[in-house]
Amino acid sequence: MSDACMILTTCGSEETALTIAAALVDQAYAACVNIVPSIKSYYYFKGETHLDEEVMLVIKTTQEFFPQVSEVISDLHTYEVPEILMFPVEAGSDPFLEWIRQSVNRLA
Repeated sequence: MSDACMILTTCGSEETALTIAAALVDQAYAACVNIVPSIKSYYYFKGETHLDEEVMLVIKTTQEFFPQVSEVISDLHTYEVPEILMFPVEAGSDPFLEWIRQSVNRLA
């Protein structure tokens, strides 16, 4: 198993998604953030079901930076309860995993 992970979050607008993505990469908390536009989410919240258009962020980082990534998302997000889910990367190509490590440690 590697120390790399992917973190998922969804945003209500592309503007929020870009703001979060830029903050994470610029602060070296993430190596890369994929912005996946125009997904539909059907969910239950506060006693009602909702269907909304959202933008998904797929954040590549290391498990060490999960607290910082989570904090940035929480600080910049417009949702009352933003989705913040971390998935450990079991395996990946060595060059790609090394690029993630180097990218998130570039300001150290």
